[in-house]
Amino acid sequence: MPKHLNVSRAARLVGVSRSTLQQQIQDGEIPSFEGMVNVDDLMHAYPQVDLEDNTVVEKIEGIIENALKRARGDKLRQLLAPDISTLATRVASLSKDLSYTKNLNLKLIDLLEHTITNLQQLDIKENADTIQVIVNNIRTTLDSAMSNTQADQLIIHDQVLRVMAAQVHILPTGHEYFIEGNTSILEAGLASGYALNYGCSNGNCGKCKARLISGEVKKTRNYDYVLSDKEKTQGYILTCSHTAITDIVIKADEALSDKEISLQKVPSRVKKVERINEQLAILHLRTPRTQRLRFLAGQTVILSSSGIEPASYHIASCPCDEMNLQFHICRDDANPFANHVFNDIKTSESINIEGPTGEFILYEDSQRPLIFIAFDTGFAPIKSLIEHVMTLDANEFSHLFWLHTKNETPYMHNLARAWNDAFDNFRYAHQQVPHFDEKSITAELDKIKADYPDIHRFDIYVCGPEDAITIIKEYFSNLRFLENQLITESL
Repeated sequence: MPKHLNVSRAARLVGVSRSTLQQQIQDGEIPSFEGMVNVDDLMHAYPQVDLEDNTVVEKIEGIIENALKRARGDKLRQLLAPDISTLATRVASLSKDLSYTKNLNLKLIDLLEHTITNLQQLDIKENADTIQVIVNNIRTTLDSAMSNTQADQLIIHDQVLRVMAAQVHILPTGHEYFIEGNTSILEAGLASGYALNYGCSNGNCGKCKARLISGEVKKTRNYDYVLSDKEKTQGYILTCSHTAITDIVIKADEALSDKEISLQKVPSRVKKVERINEQLAILHLRTPRTQRLRFLAGQTVILSSSGIEPASYHIASCPCDEMNLQFHICRDDANPFANHVFNDIKTSESINIEGPTGEFILYEDSQRPLIFIAFDTGFAPIKSLIEHVMTLDANEFSHLFWLHTKNETPYMHNLARAWNDAFDNFRYAHQQVPHFDEKSITAELDKIKADYPDIHRFDIYVCGPEDAITIIKEYFSNLRFLENQLITESL
């Protein structure tokens, strides 16, 4: 019986992104059936994969390291590794699978041996050659099944990784992610970039309720919300208060558009203010764990402080960490809130957040590669979008072009360069221009078009001054660019 893996696990095992493997499947390089990949086909496509035993250890260490990077506050200790009971349950589940597989294999081998004996006892001379061919094929199959191939090693490694991390499959979207350690189903989903529905995230409101279709979960905390008897019978759980013990399938609500995110009023406190230069500051806010801001990458909110006129800003951070929010604030004498940030804001000061709003969001259904164009501080929502794309690991290629008028590198140049160095499917370039006028912008767009003759294959996200956006829209309109492939936001 052939062994199959889903695309997420297959990509994890051979060390490539899920989007890369999906692209190979779409291109016909790797066969698939109902979203599953045959192990032998996977090994044929990746014969260079080193499956020595020590790589298993390295993969496990990588899982733990990744968990540490994603740790949030008091969740650190829960993310280090699965607890003993979870490990025991996962091992027991794998033991059942192993026992079933062993018994099945023994019965199949016994059946094949009896088949060989019966074929050899047939006295039909005219079919002797045909019978011998059948016998030889059976023996070859048996010998192959008994050998320890690379595919077998891959299966072994998959089983080891199943002990360390369970997988969640969400219906109806088909999104998938892994749970490392004892992280809740909700927290792991949010950290993976998916906008699962939730409210308080501590078991009081019930908004994170989801239906468990298959697999086994474990309660990680007590909660006050009461599920009805009917809901319990149907398998409903609170994702904020449960973790996955085995691979699970859940039916859960996800926000896929700006219209599915409700307006919220969320308190926050100033975590720190980074003054980049005399004209720009980066404001870091932290919300309470029980009242975080749900938003989609690229959206805006209104910030206000006691006695200060509110102001609207793009969120410059990833929705995967909705407790820690970042805003890029430009000095503006006509903006009281900006003046407050530059002159007298204090650490731990209370800042009220209202939102989110805005349609400058990532359209996840599109599988096209991405080009991002940022003008100066138009980088703020672009940064949010890029970090979201990286978290999802769902796009084959992204390129950031950052245009700036200052005679220096952009203010977060080191971050963009780090992305460029760390991710094989990401490129970064910046260009200083004297003015954001038609001549300068058109010249830069011509360079982009020269770099990408197949630019019609891309989705393009642009954020900048309104005049610059008008120039860009006209440029791509002349190229007969599809409207839904050019997503723009005016500063």
